[in-house]
Amino acid sequence: LARFEETLALLSSAFGAVFFVPGNHDLWCRKDGSEGADSVAKLERLERVCESLGVLTTPQRVSVGGSQVAVVPLLSFYHASFDTEPDVTRLRLPSARASVSDYKATRWPEPLECGGEPLAEWFDALNDGRAGRAAAQAAGRAGLTPLGEDFAAEEAAAVVSFSHFVPRIELVPEKRYLVYPPLMQAVGSRPLGRRVAALRPDLHVFGHTHFGWDGRVDGVRYVQAALATPRERERRPRSLAVGDDFRPDGRLAPLCVFDAAVGGLPAPRRAAWSEHYSRAPRAPSATRPAPRVVDHWLRRAPARVSSAEGEEAADGVGDRGPWGGLVGAKGP
Repeated sequence: LARFEETLALLSSAFGAVFFVPGNHDLWCRKDGSEGADSVAKLERLERVCESLGVLTTPQRVSVGGSQVAVVPLLSFYHASFDTEPDVTRLRLPSARASVSDYKATRWPEPLECGGEPLAEWFDALNDGRAGRAAAQAAGRAGLTPLGEDFAAEEAAAVVSFSHFVPRIELVPEKRYLVYPPLMQAVGSRPLGRRVAALRPDLHVFGHTHFGWDGRVDGVRYVQAALATPRERERRPRSLAVGDDFRPDGRLAPLCVFDAAVGGLPAPRRAAWSEHYSRAPRAPSATRPAPRVVDHWLRRAPARVSSAEGEEAADGVGDRGPWGGLVGAKGP
C-alpha cells in the first residue's frame, strides 16, 4: 500500500486528472493481514488511498482543451469460464488454478473465489450505484462533471472506457500462439464484455495480457499499450509496441487516446497482433501449438510435450503469427 500511494501521488503531481481501476496484483493480501483481512478489504483500502489523493475511480466528463471527453473506469475481475475455446494439443501444462499466483495471493469472502464467475459478476455490479461517489470526487474540481448512472455523455466528443481485464476473447491471441495456453482462463470477463457492449464507447482501453493492440471489434475500438516488464520489453518489443510509443531518447512515452488538437481519437496505430487479426481470421479450432511454442517447451521441459505423430495440420491456417508467434511471458 505504501508503494501504491507513493506511485499515485507521483502521477497526481504530473497530470491534471488521474483515473484508476485495480488489477489482480493490487488485490493480493499480505499473510499478516496488515493490508486487510481479505481482498475486498484491500479494495476498500485502495479506494480510500485514491480518495485521499484526488485520484478518480468513477465516470467523469473531463474538459480537454476545447473538448469534453467522457472517461469511464470499469471494475472487473477474470473468471475461468471466460475461456470457451478448445485446448491446444501436444502440451501437458498445469491449469491456471495450479499456476497463477492470484489463486494463492488473493483471498475472498465466501462464496466468492478466485476464477469463479460469481466473483466477476460481483465486481461488475460495483460499477452500478456510483453516481454519488462520482459527484463527490468531482466536487470543487474545475474541468470535471460527474456522469450519472447511465453514463450518458451527450456533450462529449468521445467516450473512453477502461478496465484492467479483457472484455472479449477476440482481444487475446489464439491459444496455439501462447507459451502458456491456460492463460486464457485468467484474463477476461464476460460481464465486463456485456457492459462494454452496452456502453458502446468510442474507445476501450484494457490491460493485463501484455500484448500491444489497436483494433476494432463490433464497432468498438480496443487499445492495449502495456508497460510490461523490463525483460518483456527486451525479449519481445515488437509484440508490445503500439505505433511509435517511444520518445526520441528511447524512453517509453504515454500513449495518447484523445487528441485535443483535433478534437477526437488519434488515427489507428500499428500493433502486431491486432494487425495480424485484421488480415487473418481468428481460428481457435486450429489447436496445434505454434512451432516456437513447442520448441520453447522442448528446451525447457520436454516431458510437457507429447509426440506429434498422427497430428492433423491446421487446415492451411498460418501457425506462426506475427514474428514467429512466441508470445506471453506469463506462465509457470
